[in-house]
Amino acid sequence: MTDVSSISEFELIRRLEETLETELGFNQPASDIIQAIGDDAAIIQAGKHLQVITTDTMVEGVHFIEGTIGMRDLGWKSLAVNYSDIAAMGGVPSHSLITLGLPPYTRVKDLEDVYKGFADLIKEFGGAIVGGDIVRSDIFFVSVTAVGKSTSTPVLRRDAANNGDLIAVTGPLGCSAAGLKSLTSTVNITADQKSHFLTAHFKPIPRVKQGIALIENGVVASMDISDGLLADIKKICDASEVGANLQLDLVPVDFYLKEAWEERWDEFAVTGGEDYELLFTFNANSLNRLNSTEDLDFTVIGEITGEKGVVRILDSDGAQVDFNSGGWDHFQHPG
Repeated sequence: MTDVSSISEFELIRRLEETLETELGFNQPASDIIQAIGDDAAIIQAGKHLQVITTDTMVEGVHFIEGTIGMRDLGWKSLAVNYSDIAAMGGVPSHSLITLGLPPYTRVKDLEDVYKGFADLIKEFGGAIVGGDIVRSDIFFVSVTAVGKSTSTPVLRRDAANNGDLIAVTGPLGCSAAGLKSLTSTVNITADQKSHFLTAHFKPIPRVKQGIALIENGVVASMDISDGLLADIKKICDASEVGANLQLDLVPVDFYLKEAWEERWDEFAVTGGEDYELLFTFNANSLNRLNSTEDLDFTVIGEITGEKGVVRILDSDGAQVDFNSGGWDHFQHPG
């Protein structure tokens, strides 16, 4: 009998979706469901507006390491990753529900700090916490369900990339992975470098304004980079039935990463994950318009091709570069 460790996270999602379709006797969503399973968030038609709904869970020992992250930062990150999903669809965060799984020894002060972290993010990006649940658990976890809204149709989706589109990202990649590496291994980096990487890892910035700017300027294909650039461009390609060529020398990487890991910066940037920048594709005719858009700094890093499912990373000479890791998968990266 198959267990979850023997298949990928995304194969498990596919099988569970097929189970619903078989048991409920349908394979088409209801008329008010614009996007169901398979994207950063679900999109539901609610009157004149669209509701953007997502959920994410931070589990001790899986998503964060006890004693290495402050509880206030944990609150920020737990909510920020959900806001990032909403941003990836072009939505604005509005309401959130919080579920806490608590071992009996959990300190109340720590939970108050988690909620201070929620408040820090809300003060900067809006929204409100409107309820949730508290359960006893052997492992500490924070689970968030976030709702946003959008007035635009179509929304940003993974399945809307087209052959010939340019591929772009909204900011530098790899620093969050470097932060995780500095927590889990002995590394020879300076205090300033480590502080920079840990900030990237603990306090990601949801690109809400950028998502709105994309949708206002006609972009229709987007997702946030949570599992790594390589893994996430593959998701866009699979959903859109296209391929991609990425230029390694164009991938944006900041000074700190190249300075600290001269030989490995490309690995962190391409496969690391948890950058939460937006990865999007657009028609080349829109380049000048997007370049002149306020609140939208981005870097073009490649092009969508017609080779279904074929994703290449190319160096400056056009030779293909292979990476051992394809990105984060919950069941292939335990603990």
